[in-house]
This record gives sequence, C-alpha cells and structure tokens, in this order.
Amino acid sequence: MSSEDLDKTVLVGPDATPDGSDADPDATVLAEPPAAADPDATVLADAPAEVADPDATQLADAAATRLNLAPGTHKLESLPTIVLPEIDPADPDDVIASDGIDALDDPYFSPAVPEDLTEAHAPVQIESPVQSLPERKKRMPKWAVALLVLVLLGAAGGAAWYTYQQEYWGGRTVPQVVGLSEEDARTALEAAGFTVEASYQLADDGFGNVIACSLTAGERVDPSAGATITVAAQRMVPQVVGQDKDAARQALLDAGAQNVVFAYVNSDAPDGTVVAVDPAEGSPFVSADTITLSVAEPYVVPEVMGLTADAAKAAVEKAGLTAKVTYVESDQPHNTVVAVSPEAGTQTSEGAEVELSVSSPYPSDPFHLLQYFDCTSREAATFLGQESYALAFGGTHSNGDVNASYTSPAGDVLTFTDKPEAPAAGSGADDVLANGATIGGVRLAFSAASVPAGGMAETEAGVRAVMEACGFSTLKELATQDDLIAPEPADGKHFICGYGEDGDWSWAVVIGGTDEASQVIALACPKNRFNGGVNLSSFGGYASDYIAYTSLF
Repeated sequence: MSSEDLDKTVLVGPDATPDGSDADPDATVLAEPPAAADPDATVLADAPAEVADPDATQLADAAATRLNLAPGTHKLESLPTIVLPEIDPADPDDVIASDGIDALDDPYFSPAVPEDLTEAHAPVQIESPVQSLPERKKRMPKWAVALLVLVLLGAAGGAAWYTYQQEYWGGRTVPQVVGLSEEDARTALEAAGFTVEASYQLADDGFGNVIACSLTAGERVDPSAGATITVAAQRMVPQVVGQDKDAARQALLDAGAQNVVFAYVNSDAPDGTVVAVDPAEGSPFVSADTITLSVAEPYVVPEVMGLTADAAKAAVEKAGLTAKVTYVESDQPHNTVVAVSPEAGTQTSEGAEVELSVSSPYPSDPFHLLQYFDCTSREAATFLGQESYALAFGGTHSNGDVNASYTSPAGDVLTFTDKPEAPAAGSGADDVLANGATIGGVRLAFSAASVPAGGMAETEAGVRAVMEACGFSTLKELATQDDLIAPEPADGKHFICGYGEDGDWSWAVVIGGTDEASQVIALACPKNRFNGGVNLSSFGGYASDYIAYTSLF
C-alpha cells in the first residue's frame, strides 16, 4: 500500500472490493489521519492521532459472511462501523482472504459494522483486545490439588484425633475405682465428669472400699448416664430381741451369718421368743462367727438326776430357780443327785425352790479310804471335823499336795500324804486340807479298839476282814515274811500284806510287826504310784513286798 493510499479511508460495505470498485456511493469518507501515522496501521474515525501498527491484519469484505446480518438486508444489527485502510491487491501482505478467515482468526480483530451501510456514521474507537481481555490465571496441577486435599484431610484427622484424645467429644474414659475408698472413687469419677451414686454391700473385710462399679474401667462412655459404685459395708447384728426364734434366725442369715444356734432359757417372755443375742445387737461380726440366740421357755425344773451336787445346782440356777441341797445316805455314786423335788419338767415360777437329794459327799465312815478321793479337800476336812478327828500336824509336800495327820478320839491316826506306804512324818499346824490342798494319798493306822473282827490275824482271812472294813474289793497279791523279797531279811518281823486295785486306785493292807507289838495298816493312792511311780526292782517287782517292807522296817 502506497503513502498516497493513506490520505483517505473508506467505509467498506458488505459488497466492497479490495480496489474500491463498486463502492457504495453513499459511503462516508473519513477525515485524513494524522501526518505521522503508520502507513500500514488501521486508522479509526476520530481516533487519537497516534502511529498505527503497520503489521495489523486487515479484514476483507469476506468477513461479512461471518457476521450476523439482518434478514433481507445488508445491515448488521447493533454493530459499530468498522473503518479499514485501503488495500493494495498487488501487495501480498495487504491481500485479505476472500473468505475472511485470516481476519477472523486474528484474535485482535473485532469487526464493527454499521446498522445501515447506506448511512454514514461517526467512527467508533474500539479498545484493543490485548488491553480489554483479563490476563489468564495459571491453573494448579492435578497432583498438587490431590496433595492439598490429602494435607487438608490429614490436618482434619489430626485435629479430630487430638480433640478425641483430649475428650472434647466421644465421651469420657471411666477411671479404675475398684479397690479405692468411697471418697477417692467419688473424686476420680466426678473429675471425669460422672455423677456418682453409691450402694452398700455387706462384706467380711475391706470395709469402706469400692468392690464394684456399674461402668467398666477404661471404656469411653457418655458421662451424663452417671456411675454407681458398690461399697463394702461391715456386717452388724440386727435387732432380733423380741422376735420369734425363726424370724430372728432368718434376719441373721440375711445379714450374712452362717452359724446361728439357739440356747433355751427360762423366762417370763412368751415361749419361743428371743430374749437375748450374743454378740449383742449392733455388734460387728463376720459371716463365720457363731451367733447365739437365747430363746425363752417357761420356768421348768431341769433334768439333773445323776449329776454331781455342784453341776445340778448350776443347772437349776440357770433355769431361774433356787437349788437346796440335802445329803442323804445312798448306794448311788458319792455326791450325786439321787432325787429332785418338784420332779424334772414341772413348770413353776421364777425363783422357785428345787430340793436336790444328794448322796453324801463324805466317806461313809473314816475307814473307807477310797471315798476321800470322791470328795473335795474341804469336804474331807468338814467330815473329819464331824467325826471329831484332831489335826496332829499340817503342811504340804513340795508339789503342793496335803501332808497332814489327824487323830481320832479312839487313837486312830489318819494321814493324808503322797507316800502312804511310809509311817506318818511331818510338822506344822496348818489345816491345809480345809484350805483346799490336793489329796495325793491316805494312810490309816487302826487303833486296837477300831480293828475289825478277825483283822489281827496274819492270814488271808485277816486281810479280807480289813479289806471289807475299808471298802476294798480286788485282791491281787499276798506276801509274808517267808517269801519276802527285799534288800534285807525280815529278821524278828512277821507280817502278811495284801495288795489290790479298784478302778484308778491302788490299796494295801498290812498286818503284823513284832511279838511285842503288832499293828493293822490300810492305805490307798492313785494306781500309778505302784505302777511306775516307785522302783520295785529290789522287791522282785512286787508292790506287796515293797509296801510291807517300807511300812514295818
């Protein structure tokens, strides 16, 4: 395109040709551009006087084929007028494709067509597309998007894990409280947000400590549900006095007692009701303890026949009655109850008197030596006093047993000693028998006036006569001076000795002495005295030989 072509600008219509032929006679001729304009630039009407781009793409009339024309006309709807420079057909750079492809493919070209190509319009300035289009933003790669998503998910998971661990949500962890005291358990649970209720269970130990919890330790639960702890409580004897014995027993079993026993006592309370409990009401106990219920029964004379006087008195008094003891002569065992009045089973009133007939606790006579072991030392002292025996000497052996001698008005000498086979010896004047010292053995030296008939004969018959007078029965050995086995011979002595055993007791009868003096001696002691208590080896193992030798020599 020549410089001359720049002196004019025509408005190209839809049928315009590159050389300007067949131009619309009504086309408007624009004013000349500024003198300094680029010869190749597109100049717009009334545009600012500046240099046009010489390399700008020119839009041929073929562009009209791509425009939206109004039906039945060569007019464009609402489009601005496009001002184009003249085109030199000889210049390849100025040729515009007839189909307008180059112009349409140019992103910087925006056609402006007047509404009526027959009419002239003022030129319109079009803003450069380079300036009007926003700058494209760079898109993030897909891998970066995925990574970002993973990071966000991880951060969300971490936050969820941390808040869960801090128990901001998802419930609270139940603490371990079994074994703690009730106070400590409450503190631990309430610190975790739980409300606490307590129940109590009877136990034998661990009182005040938690033995169970309604929640499992270590689990996460909603604290609004609360927690119940079970606390060990000590067993106490419930109130049972005044109840029927069966109801009282059941109450104790319900409290955990395993050993409940009844003790029947006479009482004014209704028959069969509990009048006392041991341990007492309100006392602590464990299940293995024995609980005794005292049950009321009417005042009834108890069964005491055959009991000793002391045992019978105790039973009567326990029944709430009064005992009166009367000693009687009887063939029943010494010092035992032989009759009761009123008889056993009789209902009576509180404190009523019950008479107990007891076989005499005293020997039948002073010569029945075995009967001294059936009475107490005091009873023996009382009996001797009644028989007018006087204390000759009184003391004790080293073991505390009685060593005392009493003399009867007839001259009989009764000695209480652990060594009855030896003649009486001792000193002192203490009535140790009356003071309760133990009787270890007894020896009787008969006076001439007291010897039973035939008792002076040194024969088996004489021995048996003395045996009968003393209450002895079972004769086991007889020894005389002719068959004596002893450390020394029995020169100038003559005797007969009988030895026997009755129950737990040993006894002996010795008759003899010298021609000038002869005596009758009877003795009794526990059986073990001559069955291992003394050494009989020097006497051939015979107790009769040992007793005769020791008594006479």
